[in-house]
Amino acid sequence: MSSMLSPGWFEAAAPVLAALPPAGDTSATVQFAVSSSPDGKVTFRAVIEVGVITEFAVGKGTNPDVVVSCNYDAFTAVLDGTTTADAAFMGGSFKVEGNHKVWLIDLHDVWAAACGALAALD
Repeated sequence: MSSMLSPGWFEAAAPVLAALPPAGDTSATVQFAVSSSPDGKVTFRAVIEVGVITEFAVGKGTNPDVVVSCNYDAFTAVLDGTTTADAAFMGGSFKVEGNHKVWLIDLHDVWAAACGALAALD
């Protein structure tokens, strides 16, 4: 398996995430900026359509509803289950700009399922 946040990791992750069952009915674009990764700062996007992550790729999102900034350690802690995305936000590890309701409520189940699927990639 490619290292987390590498191009190969995104290539492996996208079809896994797209195959997850719908988690809610929200559609949104979320952009992430993760600093201090082994490859430096990595910016990527997740496009969610009716509760399904239909796009998960390196690069900025078009008109993202939410922009999440964090460091690599915070990102990996959420993926490995050490903490949750909600706790990372509330504790200040995840800086969230844009529509906080979308991040905290509407996409809660999407991120829970995604984190479990991404953690299983390692």
